[in-house]
Amino acid sequence: MSEPHSPLPEQPLVSVVMGVWNPHPRHFPEVVESILAQTYQNLQIILIEDPSERDGREMINHLKDDRFTHIRNETRTSLPDQLNQGLKIATADLIARGDADDIWEPHRVATQAQCFHEDPELVVLGSTLNIIDDDGNHLGYRDYPRKHDTIVNALRRYCPIAHPVVMFKREAVMALGGYHKDFYVEDYDLWCRLAKAGAKFENYPEPLVRYRVHPESMKSTKLKKQLGETIRMKEAHFRGKMVGADRMRLLAERGLMMMPSKFVLWLFGQMTFSKELPSSN
Repeated sequence: MSEPHSPLPEQPLVSVVMGVWNPHPRHFPEVVESILAQTYQNLQIILIEDPSERDGREMINHLKDDRFTHIRNETRTSLPDQLNQGLKIATADLIARGDADDIWEPHRVATQAQCFHEDPELVVLGSTLNIIDDDGNHLGYRDYPRKHDTIVNALRRYCPIAHPVVMFKREAVMALGGYHKDFYVEDYDLWCRLAKAGAKFENYPEPLVRYRVHPESMKSTKLKKQLGETIRMKEAHFRGKMVGADRMRLLAERGLMMMPSKFVLWLFGQMTFSKELPSSN
């Protein structure tokens, strides 16, 4: 994996914002350690935790670092609420998102910060994902369109920006009211609203996060609900604006809603993971 070609002259503050609920006792500390191990060190790390039978503070209390702000809410909220809470606390211009079970590559923040430095018009930057299993074994890659036009066109069919690896400009997101709870797919909805507002998108071609698929993950247990909400969101944002390929995808997704959840999860893996990392797209 390559790092930025020329280092930033300085390291402007980047705010990490992560929602936490029922954190995995092994995965969560690994994730936090991967953030602390970033080659880019000027970080504000904001963890917003909702209550559960597990307390994430106990899992990482040995990691003493004054860059942490770890808030544990008294009642259960939602991921959009947690993220908006974090965005209000954040003081950096750039926000690095992350989930509580995905490992960050050491150069993730440095790579993305460099991209924003080189392109002041950039607003949202994702990347390819390295897919791993419960034990961290490599399963494959999930690739996304790289350039703005292809990303915006893809929004009518699927979500072409991976939320767990995204970095974005805080001001642009706050100007649209942050994350909304209108849809379960709050990130997809946000990208659509940003695209309508004229934001520039890109995806970095190499994986910057190891995206974990495991039995406890929301990715496995809530996939069919996510599919249903994706259909509803696309109908809300793109009704009357879809071309033939978009409508065919929507029809196929409606068909999947009638299939068993295990089949949908299997098919999702077959269609979205690739064994080899594409060289370009």
